[in-house]
Amino acid sequence: MRGDFSIQRRLLITGAALLAVVGLFMFWAVRWYAQNAAEEAFDRVLGAAALSIVDTVSIQEGEATVDLPHSAFAILGTSRLNRIFYRVVAPDGRLITGSPILGLEVPHGTGPGLRFFSSTHRGAPVRIAAAARYHTDAAGGGWVDVLVAETREARDQLGLQLSVNAALPAVALALLAFLLIWLAVRQAFAPLHTVEADLRQRAASDLRPVSGPVPREVRALVSALNDFMERLDSVLVGLKNVTADAAHQLRTPLTAMRALSELSLESAPPGRHREIMRRIHTNSVNATVLANQILTDATTLHSLETRLREPLDMRQIIGEALQRLQTEGSYPGLTAALRLDLPDAPAMVEGEPNSLREMVRNLVENAQIHAPGVIEVALRAGGAGIVLTIADRGPGIAPDMREKVFERFERGAHNGPGSGLGLPIARAVAKAMGGSIAVDDRVGGGLVVTVRLPLRRKRERP
Repeated sequence: MRGDFSIQRRLLITGAALLAVVGLFMFWAVRWYAQNAAEEAFDRVLGAAALSIVDTVSIQEGEATVDLPHSAFAILGTSRLNRIFYRVVAPDGRLITGSPILGLEVPHGTGPGLRFFSSTHRGAPVRIAAAARYHTDAAGGGWVDVLVAETREARDQLGLQLSVNAALPAVALALLAFLLIWLAVRQAFAPLHTVEADLRQRAASDLRPVSGPVPREVRALVSALNDFMERLDSVLVGLKNVTADAAHQLRTPLTAMRALSELSLESAPPGRHREIMRRIHTNSVNATVLANQILTDATTLHSLETRLREPLDMRQIIGEALQRLQTEGSYPGLTAALRLDLPDAPAMVEGEPNSLREMVRNLVENAQIHAPGVIEVALRAGGAGIVLTIADRGPGIAPDMREKVFERFERGAHNGPGSGLGLPIARAVAKAMGGSIAVDDRVGGGLVVTVRLPLRRKRERP
């Protein structure tokens, strides 16, 4: 597979290259037209000067004379860049006046029309205008030829100036066109960014079809993505149902096994038989906790996906979660071990009650399992959210394990009790509510779990 590439960048590069090619062609065309315009303008002045000079030529008694008019050179002298040269030739080819080497390659005039030539004089490129007049006073009659030349500095400067003046608006239009292309491409790709944002903001378990307007060109791709997510969702729902059904079916026999093992353990005589019954009871307790956690996991995810959020007081959620733990009777010393520090004012959040109760229940139960003793539950509200902390005096979690413990069936102490689902369930709930969860060392020893949830947003009155 080829490396990563951007369609948007390709479109912009292609558009910029096309504008550059068109711009170069237009500049060449403008340069050509501007140079021709400058040539024509200066040729007219140069031709007028040649005509004014040829009109002053006279031949008397075989001698040709010329009275160079000041106006001819005044016209040509308007540009200080140019140098002016001239040559007047008699009908027999003799030089009457002017530069003897100017335009030697120009043929002698045989008609009254103006002629223009590009040549070189003393190493400098020049433009020559030639005009001829027929004089009958000459022996047998003949054409007097006048050549007037000027260097090309002024006309080249005018051609360049016209080109630049014409090119600047073209460059501005090209930049404006590129800006419009860029805006059009961004606008065209905006629905794709909307689809991307929709997918990125979703929870991992949210496999609803992508909705909203999409470009016709990618409609087939979005449809294929929706079909894939629908198939994946059906597979995941099937797995969740099988897992939940299995956990539910195992829950009753495991509870009975746990109760029977407790009775047998109490009545078993000391010795090997009592040790075997103790192991049976421990395994039945772990199996019951695992089945309950799997069922809780499936129930929690289902609640997060299907139920609407509502305003909740986290003080009440904590109280209901702790009451449920005490009612189950799994931890008879839980009431004595708890230290609650709750605010007097309500700490309102926007969430799903069952999921939040399961989150608090799992965190407290996790502390009770891994760190028997005093468990401090504190709630603080302020700023943009609330902070819930559950602190214990247990062995804690190694720094390299503080991210792995949030993975399913991963435990900080591999030989310890627990199912490895409590912290992953808590993290899923916190993230679904727009919050976060983290574990850290507690000052003086132990572990502290910190949950941050956003406060409920106050709805503006219309």
